[in-house]
Amino acid sequence: MNATNKVNLIVLSIISLLVLSACTSSAGHQAAASVNQIQTQADTGIRKGQVPPDFIISTIDGKQLNLREFKNENKPILLYFWASWCPYCSQDFNVVKDIYPRYAGKVAFLAIDLDLNENAELIKNYKNKKGLAGVDFAEGKESILSDYGIIHTTTKYAIGRDGVILYKGSGVFNEQQWETLLRGLVNS
Repeated sequence: MNATNKVNLIVLSIISLLVLSACTSSAGHQAAASVNQIQTQADTGIRKGQVPPDFIISTIDGKQLNLREFKNENKPILLYFWASWCPYCSQDFNVVKDIYPRYAGKVAFLAIDLDLNENAELIKNYKNKKGLAGVDFAEGKESILSDYGIIHTTTKYAIGRDGVILYKGSGVFNEQQWETLLRGLVNS
């Protein structure tokens, strides 16, 4: 082997070592960690298949609810955005009041008022008038309404046991649709 070949072999060996060390360096691991972090952040959002933004809210009965706790307790939750003046919400509540009691122990139901001018007393009177036992009601919170992009009444977010959004939509549900939604949450 002549001197030129030896030099080429040494240079090739050094380049190979540099390439291998770059593949296993901490910078490589940091890049992989950054990709994982970006993927986790991408999984947070308000679309089906994403983990919704966490929040803490006080119900009209004085309970503090933290959305993340439902996942920790392995309990699905239905978020329902409504207002007392909404005729479609009234229709939804008239149907679900006879269905939800069968699911109350298995699925949490949180109705958040999207009208920031409605207070706890008005909401409590509405809940009692509608006969909505077991449903937690809360005054609206601007941050939650914004985070969830709420612009329509009757907006529903069905969040499974794993904390992932299974359904997002709005509109009046009939009995069969409520049954399907609540059964799906139980089986999540």
